[in-house]
Amino acid sequence: MKREIIRVEPLSTYLERWKASTSAVTRHGDTVYVSGSPPFDPDTGEIVEASIQRQTELVLQQLKLRLETTGSSLDKVLKCNGNKTTIIMTTLEIQRRSTISGTPYTR
Repeated sequence: MKREIIRVEPLSTYLERWKASTSAVTRHGDTVYVSGSPPFDPDTGEIVEASIQRQTELVLQQLKLRLETTGSSLDKVLKCNGNKTTIIMTTLEIQRRSTISGTPYTR
């Protein structure tokens, strides 16, 4: 089975501009792998220097875009690794963590 690199615009272009040696999304069989990236300003592609709430909101929006580009969704996420912490992304956990941005989780 071959892996497939999936471009997600404008995020793939932003990653290239920052010379990141990663792709936005990779699919291998029925599994989708999403790379991490900083909170990009959706209009400029610059890295946003803002409150943790705003950065979290942007990263979650960008994660959603990546998943939806592949035909998947946040509801199908099984596991998320980040900042040396492994987070099991159950619906309850997503609801609890999404309040960081002040926006409740909705399906």
